[in-house]
Amino acid sequence: MARGNSSYFHYIHFIAKRQRGFTLLELVIAVSVMSILIAMAAPSFSQLIETNKIKRLATEIEWLLVQAKSEAVMRGENIQVVIDDAGTLTWSIISKTTSGAVTLAEVSSENFSNIELDKTFISAIVVFDKLNGKPNIPGGYQFNIPQKNKVKVAVNTMTGRIYSCGVDGAIYGYKECYKQ
Repeated sequence: MARGNSSYFHYIHFIAKRQRGFTLLELVIAVSVMSILIAMAAPSFSQLIETNKIKRLATEIEWLLVQAKSEAVMRGENIQVVIDDAGTLTWSIISKTTSGAVTLAEVSSENFSNIELDKTFISAIVVFDKLNGKPNIPGGYQFNIPQKNKVKVAVNTMTGRIYSCGVDGAIYGYKECYKQ
């Protein structure tokens, strides 16, 4: 019996020698390599976040304008879209009935920090007609992250079409805006 135990312990000792963990040097090298890879990936990740923020804002503004257009026809009442504090970092776009009694939708800088937004409409108030849903003036809302290319959500008064485009060329997957 003693002989069986001694060979068993010899077997355990032999296996334990083959299965050793990482040395401190190996661990330091692995962590250093991972840190370098993460540092290289961080700029592209922040670019991805910025791109998604711009695309999400374009989608929300388009949705707000399409809703205003639809509500005007559906309610049989003119709907106005108002922009407050255009050209600043604390802006908001609100669609509401012309009486102001009902607010239909709002997009604001609270959810889109560090994005500058301005209007290309000649007025801060755009009215969507109750008969055909078309806006009373042409223009749009253009926005960008500071020192980056601008994106514009435009409204065509002739067709009532609402679309997004790149102001200075194709950007973020949007085509270049039509030159007027």
